Amino acid sequence: MTKVFIVLCLALLSFTATAQPNQVYSHGDPTPEEQLMLEMINRARANPTEEGVRLMDTDDARVQQSYSFFNINKSATKQAFAGYAQRPPLAFHPSLMTAAADHSKDMDDHNFQGHNSSNGDDLGDRYAKVGYASMGTYGENVAAYSESVWHGHCGLNVDWGTQNQIDLGHRTNIMNISNYLFTEIGIGIIINNQGLQTNHVGPYVITQDFGLRSVRYITGVVYNDKNANGFYDIGEGLSGVSVKPDRGTYYAVTSTSGGYAIPFTGSGSVVVTASEGGLAAPVVKTVDFSGENIKVDFIPASQGPGNVTLRLPANNATGRPLEVTLEWNTAPMADSYEYQVATTQNFSANTIVAKGKPSTTSALVTVPQCNTKYYWRVRGVNSVGNGQWSAPYSFTTGGKLPTSTTASSPKGAQTGDNTGTIAFAWTSAADATTYHLRIKNSTSPFAVIYEDTSIVGTTKNIPVASIGAGSFTWEVRAKNSCGNGGWSTPAGFSLTVTSVAESMENGWGVKITPHPVTSSSTVVMTAPIPSVVTLTLSDLSGSSHVLGSYNVESGQTTLPVDVRSQYASGMYLLTISSNGTIVSRVTLVIP
Repeated sequence: MTKVFIVLCLALLSFTATAQPNQVYSHGDPTPEEQLMLEMINRARANPTEEGVRLMDTDDARVQQSYSFFNINKSATKQAFAGYAQRPPLAFHPSLMTAAADHSKDMDDHNFQGHNSSNGDDLGDRYAKVGYASMGTYGENVAAYSESVWHGHCGLNVDWGTQNQIDLGHRTNIMNISNYLFTEIGIGIIINNQGLQTNHVGPYVITQDFGLRSVRYITGVVYNDKNANGFYDIGEGLSGVSVKPDRGTYYAVTSTSGGYAIPFTGSGSVVVTASEGGLAAPVVKTVDFSGENIKVDFIPASQGPGNVTLRLPANNATGRPLEVTLEWNTAPMADSYEYQVATTQNFSANTIVAKGKPSTTSALVTVPQCNTKYYWRVRGVNSVGNGQWSAPYSFTTGGKLPTSTTASSPKGAQTGDNTGTIAFAWTSAADATTYHLRIKNSTSPFAVIYEDTSIVGTTKNIPVASIGAGSFTWEVRAKNSCGNGGWSTPAGFSLTVTSVAESMENGWGVKITPHPVTSSSTVVMTAPIPSVVTLTLSDLSGSSHVLGSYNVESGQTTLPVDVRSQYASGMYLLTISSNGTIVSRVTLVIP
């Protein structure tokens, strides 16, 4: 949608030239998307013929679909653009930026596309609210259902739509094909990830507000042409660059997205210098100023990244946790970063404990030891190469190891049901977060038969079947992020298992007694009918071993199950099959 207003107000602003600019001027802080749209507009104004070809021959599928839908005559459009006059570039104005941003937000918040605000304010009211007075003419374009910045630009400059193709109001605002020339602009873009499919404006809600005053500008963008396409793209702008003409009152510092504008009076040759910020060295351009806006872009030659300044943790920080967030400032020309954390200042390979290559200016790292001093450094990286390492910072971790604990119970003789548990308890250790418990055979080879390395709290119920009958010792130690405390003094206990493993299925009954198995254990089987049964033992990996086949009568039969001498300690599954069909299963533990 478009609107053009002719008003009878005049706004005159003059500037007195000085030997050296001494006042910084800000055009606002456009987003990269808003800066990109301005670059597209100014490129179109600078060469309308090329713009017509660029618009019509785009390889953007969504744009071409729109051309087809709206029956755009490509040849006629190219011919029309070839007949337009070249126009000076537009410069961002902070008040127009505010007006455009507010209107895009209003359209997004209230889900509409139009030139009147949700509260009824027209464009003149909205300009008045931000304190902007155009000199005779002002206009507005809105495109609340754009798919991208380029899609929105094409929609407005081609002016697709039946009535739009007749009026060409949007194109008139952008290209100034009528008898007036806009000099200033504000662009507001809201990206909301919605759109026609959600019955809401979006995903790009765009407002362009145009104005004309007596002020003229040196304007442009400072960017690193990473993809070497000769045009500004999102992510290429260099912020914080000082742009100064060799005379006049004002200079500029590029905004977040790399753009700038400088009010300027006079005429003739002007030397404009860009320096500092993301530039490794000053870039100087000489241009002729003739009383109209002039575009001066700065594209530094390919260069490596600038220096990185470390931020947090502050140098020589103490008491830091083992998990630390490192933060640093943006390095000029850097696409990504590389960091190292080491225990020595020379960062020799064997002392580096953490490293990475993030694309952002922070990294979460974990260092291995408490009460230890660490050094860290960062450098920028881009396609040219690596920047210089920053001066290192250091930080010292805090914390302390947990104290020892004491085993409380069980001790001495214990009895337990094969299906039950044995409760283990110990005293609390200072600074502990978890505990590590292990149980060993009390006789050689003192093998660990049970272990849990991350117990929360000071008790643990352990299944009797996981321990089995026999004599054992157990010990426990506390743990935290700094490491392990000392082992408790081993406590001894013996365990007698008072029940057996037993299974009943479809009239088949199986039990092992005693259990866990000993050299004298047997399988007591109850069969509903005479049968040939096969006993198969399977370990936890699924490996199976046939123990034997037996003829059994109906009723109860006792079979040998001497497996201790043939199989390793652990838990197994004993399967009983009758005539090839599994009739029962039971867990078997070899201590």
